Amino acid sequence: MTDKPVILIVDDDPDIVETLDFALRRRGYSVRVAYDGQEALASAKTSPPDLMVLDVMLPGCNGYEVSRKLKEWMTQRSEGSRFPIMLLTARRLNSVDREEFVATWSKADSVMYKPFALDRLVDNIADLTPQVAVGV
Repeated sequence: MTDKPVILIVDDDPDIVETLDFALRRRGYSVRVAYDGQEALASAKTSPPDLMVLDVMLPGCNGYEVSRKLKEWMTQRSEGSRFPIMLLTARRLNSVDREEFVATWSKADSVMYKPFALDRLVDNIADLTPQVAVGV
């Protein structure tokens, strides 16, 4: 039996964390949680997940910074330390060009906006982790 893929959820809103935790566990994922940017950095570096769902507006270090720092850290590490990062945000910038710039600067693999359709978010996670088979 193979290990369940690990998803690291990073959000300071307990309701979002609880909802994602429930939906992902139901789909066969293992879930870890962090509630701020510093905790997310430490958790991901200590034990890299298979994917990180990362809120943008976090206490301490925002999600854009966390994503960029982790992607830079990953380039210096072995292949086993690499994982996709999905930004999850309610923040809409004042232009599409600016949104694209910030997403590119953060080096995130995907961006989803709140409010989100839970099924779509979970499907996007599955698309970003195709190497792992997850049962329903």
